[in-house]
Amino acid sequence: MRIIAIGVLGIVLSGGPAAAQTVEERARVLRDFSQNVANYAERYQCLDPVHAPVLEPSPRIFTLPVAMVLRQLIAEALQDRAPGTAMVGVANWPRRHPAVLAPFPAEDLLEFPTVLADALPALPAALEYRLIGRDLVMRDLQSDVIIGVLPDAVGAVSTLKR
Repeated sequence: MRIIAIGVLGIVLSGGPAAAQTVEERARVLRDFSQNVANYAERYQCLDPVHAPVLEPSPRIFTLPVAMVLRQLIAEALQDRAPGTAMVGVANWPRRHPAVLAPFPAEDLLEFPTVLADALPALPAALEYRLIGRDLVMRDLQSDVIIGVLPDAVGAVSTLKR
């Protein structure tokens, strides 16, 4: 068993960084993401928070390929930010992951950092990105429901209370 674990670790470490996809693959993943988001926005324009938990199936917004690409975009944006840009840590926030189709917690309505907004794909007017701790969430503005969660998407970012 120990040999298998060491072998798997070797494969993981030799696999290189997560940015192994080509430019074309990244573009395809982002196109698929944008199409899934647009389909959601068309289908559930009047989603009521009371009825959101009975949605079947729940929206699949942040698939594994999308999660990988978005984390790369976020890391690149934070790495390339202007020197001297104020960054406020979120390490003291309670460690809990938000849930898909749960009401968006009003206490977590923070200004979304411009550096991230500029780096991520645009969303339809009825949806927005938000941060809850280190998690990137997609929020349905009309129903105030979380429709997607990307856990541990960011490290320390600038956030301002509204």
